[in-house]
Amino acid sequence: MPELSDMRVMVVDDTEANIDVMIETLGDDYKVVVAMDGESALEDVGRHPPDLILLDIMMPAMDGYEVCKRLKSAPETQDIPVIFLTALKEEGDEAKGLELGAIDYITKPFNPDLVKARVQNHLELQRHKNHLEDLIRVKTREIAEHQHVEYQLRLAKEKIENELNIASQIQNSFLPSQCPADYSRYNFDLQASMIPAREVGGDFYDFFLLDDDNLVLIIADVSDKSIPAALYMMVSRTMFRSLSRQIRSPAKVLIEANKLICDENETGMFVTAFLGYYDMKASQLTFVNAGHPTALLIESDATIRTVECHHGGALGILPTSIYEETRMHLKEGQTFFLYTDGVTEALSPHKEMFGMPRLIELLKQNCMVDLKSLLSIINAALEEFQQKNQHDDITMLALRKRH
Repeated sequence: MPELSDMRVMVVDDTEANIDVMIETLGDDYKVVVAMDGESALEDVGRHPPDLILLDIMMPAMDGYEVCKRLKSAPETQDIPVIFLTALKEEGDEAKGLELGAIDYITKPFNPDLVKARVQNHLELQRHKNHLEDLIRVKTREIAEHQHVEYQLRLAKEKIENELNIASQIQNSFLPSQCPADYSRYNFDLQASMIPAREVGGDFYDFFLLDDDNLVLIIADVSDKSIPAALYMMVSRTMFRSLSRQIRSPAKVLIEANKLICDENETGMFVTAFLGYYDMKASQLTFVNAGHPTALLIESDATIRTVECHHGGALGILPTSIYEETRMHLKEGQTFFLYTDGVTEALSPHKEMFGMPRLIELLKQNCMVDLKSLLSIINAALEEFQQKNQHDDITMLALRKRH
């Protein structure tokens, strides 16, 4: 893993005074290179990609927004982190920069201590990200030799001491906000939510289309909190996506994922997961449980029962763990409900557990409301129960076959 002092920072600004300030602030700690305009910056990045770019917005000929847009559109430069430097304070400027792919936003005049802290945080994050990418690239090559599987794993960001809000934005951007397009013709609803206990969390959910008729559903829980769990979560999510697109069996996906996690599990963390393939045309769900809380099936008449299936071990503990698939047909009016243990194990200020009975009662009382409202009602009940003392991530995913 390279030292921070070996990392290369590019400053792009058309004002020499601003460049002088940045060189004085960062020159003793990093290899600082400069560019006075957007075109020369892009040319230099193409020849010698830096580890971080500090980019002015208001420049002649080509402004910083256009430079950032071009960087993010090119595969060889899209992963270079960009921090915007600007005197702009109009509402919407920051949002525009983040939408283009920037990771941070610093306004002029510069506070040297703030600039140092943010640059150090993002370079530390990039350094660990690159290290994790190297580890997974090695493992990917080994798997490809045996299964002809190509992995493109994008790894998570690591520890941000002073910028956890940025880390939260990064994490939330990886969670799907809506069901894939063109699913509505299959007459089902799908909703999910994740509320981390801290700025970032170890829970996650995901759903994506394999083809026109098959949808992948994932909910998982990493055995830790905050930045380490968030990084582990992002690695796991990317791994699930890559394997699911190559292997059309949820059991085999978890077997391979478990081997990968066990091989590189120096931290001792593990992952519980529920992985399902939903045949939207046939309304059939094929799923596997790896140490995750048991799913619930909600009938339209408020009857609720647990979904019986084989529970394999959590991922990352035993490389020889076996996972078995369960199949069920989702009938009209039925809701398949998944959750992490942060729901049932939520604690009141008096250390009373929320528990399964309370969850089931909420589901019974609200079985007829739409799924988005159902998850909101449960989240509101948990917030009131915990009274701002949330100790674990809270994640839910619900799939309903409409009448």
